[in-house]
Amino acid sequence: MCSGRSEADLISNLPGSIIENILGCLPLRDVVRTSILSREWRYKWVTCPELVFDFWFDQMFLGNHKLEKLVYPILELHQGPLIKFALQVPAFRSCPDIDQWVDLIPSNTIQDFTLHISRGDNHQLPFRIFTFNQLRKLKLYRCVLNPPLGKGFNKLLNLDLQNVDLVPETFASFISACLMLERLRMIDCTSFDCLEIDASKLKFLEFHGVFRSISFENSPLLAEVIISFSSIDFGTGKCFSSNLIKSLSCLPSLEELHLQAFALEELAEDGLPKKLPVTLETLKILHLSDMYFEKIEEICCVLCLIRSSPNLQKLKITAFTFDVVDSVGEYLRAQKSSDCLLAQLKTVDMLLFSGVEPEMEFVKYLLASATGLEEMAILPHAGSVSDGGQSILNELKQFPRASAKAEIINVKNES
Repeated sequence: MCSGRSEADLISNLPGSIIENILGCLPLRDVVRTSILSREWRYKWVTCPELVFDFWFDQMFLGNHKLEKLVYPILELHQGPLIKFALQVPAFRSCPDIDQWVDLIPSNTIQDFTLHISRGDNHQLPFRIFTFNQLRKLKLYRCVLNPPLGKGFNKLLNLDLQNVDLVPETFASFISACLMLERLRMIDCTSFDCLEIDASKLKFLEFHGVFRSISFENSPLLAEVIISFSSIDFGTGKCFSSNLIKSLSCLPSLEELHLQAFALEELAEDGLPKKLPVTLETLKILHLSDMYFEKIEEICCVLCLIRSSPNLQKLKITAFTFDVVDSVGEYLRAQKSSDCLLAQLKTVDMLLFSGVEPEMEFVKYLLASATGLEEMAILPHAGSVSDGGQSILNELKQFPRASAKAEIINVKNES
């Protein structure tokens, strides 16, 4: 009995900073529950530096209660610096109360802010958000972001936008004003005629949506780029593919690129090029998704991109094949491995592989060209391969290989 009391006293008598750190590691539901431990603990939670209203808070506290009636008093009672505030309760809708909550957040301490609107209209962010001058991380879902011209966040490192309404004409100015930005994600936001990225510290960019051209004004550190398109009509403008590749080639630190293969088709508009007019010297990892193996133009442009990446070390292809077109197989058989020996390529992953002729001929070309290849991994398409890919694997192992070290494996049944 005495031992238990002394242990309780030991915890209660810890320095306030240590208690705050402990509370900061707990979900908000558990932080608030500490108020029932004793009279002394009743208000310790009010100095907790993180307030996260999420799924677990919803499950624990809300029930038949409305979130709006809980957030305001919690914020009003909070004391001391608030470092993180997140509101991502399922089924939460935009409401006027949000602006009142933002007014209670101390602008000089908040570093991590998340607002996730699940349903209904996108929420217009109040201008007070732009006074959060210590912000390091900002996540917005189903919001309207319209900052004053030239206004950004000087210390922001990570910006994550999903289903956010933007003003394309001023977005470039906003990004350039986020002087320390390192990571930028834009998922299903406003469409852009020209997406302008001017961010001297940016290292990672992920974009899913629609743009007709992209421009990197000042991004010398950008090393990883993921671009996918939410509409197949994204590139109706002339020379879309050429502009895209030209912009990517201007990135001196680009090492990893994830791109949908059909974005390259326009490169073949004036014929079937063997190489790009520019070389992607720094590219080491290339992932091409949604690759239609029934289109000669697409196959040609993918080969063109690979041949123009002399330091490529890893290639990942996700197939998207429905039909077999004989002319594609003929085109691939006509390609000579001597056109370009892929000396640096070490690993190849072929995902959703069906084993149709164009896919097999494509793999045959890679095996004959990659002089330093160490491993080729095949993930069969479960819907079109009946034996788990074993027969495909057996056939692939018969293909000539430029590298004596090259091993072909089935990722479902390694052998």
